[in-house]
Amino acid sequence: AGVPAGVFNVLTGSGREVGTWLTEHPRIEKISFTGGTDTGKKVMASASGSSLKDVTMELGGKS
Repeated sequence: AGVPAGVFNVLTGSGREVGTWLTEHPRIEKISFTGGTDTGKKVMASASGSSLKDVTMELGGKS
């Protein structure tokens, strides 16, 4: 699509393994999360605790 390498990255994995690292890492600027509301609240709290990040969420329903 003509996007330079490293501009858009997708990481999948267990939240227990990578979630805290992603939300707290200072070089990560944007997080997109799809999942349950309770987990979304934890992601938002962690992402705003160490540095303000742009966070997009799709919560609830049948995600």
